[in-house]
Amino acid sequence: MKKCVTLISSVLLSSAVLIAPAFAAVDVEDAMKDMSKSYRLVMKDADAASLKKDLTTLRAAAVEAQSGVPGNMKKQAPDSTDRKTFTEGMKKLIAQIDVAIKLTDEGKVPEAKAEAAKLKDLMNEYHAKLGV
Repeated sequence: MKKCVTLISSVLLSSAVLIAPAFAAVDVEDAMKDMSKSYRLVMKDADAASLKKDLTTLRAAAVEAQSGVPGNMKKQAPDSTDRKTFTEGMKKLIAQIDVAIKLTDEGKVPEAKAEAAKLKDLMNEYHAKLGV
C-alpha cells in the first residue's frame, strides 16, 4: 500500500511539473495592454519620482511581453520573419525605455519624457511591420 501511495504521489508531482509551464504562459496581449496604460501615465507624469515609477512599470510589462509569443505567431517557427521582427522591436523598445529611465535618474525629466515619446514611434513602426 505504501509503495502504491508513493507511486501515485510521484506521478501526480511529475504531472504538475510538466503541466505548470502551460498555465504559466505569458499573455502577450495582456502585457501589451499594461504597456499602453503605463505609457499613457508616463506621458502625463510631471515629476521624476512618478516618471521613474511608471517607466519601471512599463519596462516590466515590456520584458514580460518579450518573453512570450503573440497569439498570431504561436504557430510560426521561432526563426520566422515575424517572430524575429517582434523580438527586434521589443529589444529596441526596452532599450529606449532604459534611455528614458537613465535620464529620469539624472533628474532630466523633460529630456526623459522626450525620449519616452519616441516609444510611440517604435510602437507604430513595429505594429506596421507586423500588421497589427
